[in-house]
Amino acid sequence: MKYHVRRLVALLIVILVIRAGAKALLHDAPSDPPPPEPTQTTSVAAEPRRQAASSIAQARPVEMVVPVLGLRAGFEQADCRVVDGKIDPKTMDKACALTGEGYPYALPGTDAGDIVVVAGHTGAGVNAVFNKLYDGKAEHHNVAKGDTLFMRTESSGEDWLKYTATDLHEPDKGALAGNAEIWGSGPMPGRLLTISCIQPANPLADSVRNAVVGWQLAGVVTGEEVQAAFEPR
Repeated sequence: MKYHVRRLVALLIVILVIRAGAKALLHDAPSDPPPPEPTQTTSVAAEPRRQAASSIAQARPVEMVVPVLGLRAGFEQADCRVVDGKIDPKTMDKACALTGEGYPYALPGTDAGDIVVVAGHTGAGVNAVFNKLYDGKAEHHNVAKGDTLFMRTESSGEDWLKYTATDLHEPDKGALAGNAEIWGSGPMPGRLLTISCIQPANPLADSVRNAVVGWQLAGVVTGEEVQAAFEPR
């Protein structure tokens, strides 16, 4: 009898130990980590692109670029010099605008009432501001109709006037002034001319013709748009 009682007590103790161990295991077992707190995403609205001004008052040109040619030109501060009735810019490395007393031409701006005339030198074997406009050896314009010219002025701030090439000419120098295809027969608002000399294939020969490109005002753009267009071919 005593043996059975002791055995029963031993079994109870074993059961209690097992249960206690199970509780301890359950207590010590790591619990699942709490779900991560949802992260807050902050969306930043893209800043709207700056719009170009709707108009630019007439003012002296400061810089012009013809992206397709990789041409970038600064300007003389004064009007183009004229010698014996011919445009003769004072410097080789800068363009000039032909305005002033005795000349009906306008300074660039969206409200320009007549032609804007810009001139620059070319040189045979010499760096000159408008060398890239015309290939004297191949005798052809490097600009094509539809190409773009951008011009920045003293009043344009960060914006640029945009012009599109419309007509190309190679007149003899003596016939330039009377060419109605270039100058028209009356005021021509929004028109711009770039004028340079054609250097002959023979570097010892005199230049007897001009390279003239007619451009038409196409609006106002931002500096960012000019930079994006600057991809020389």
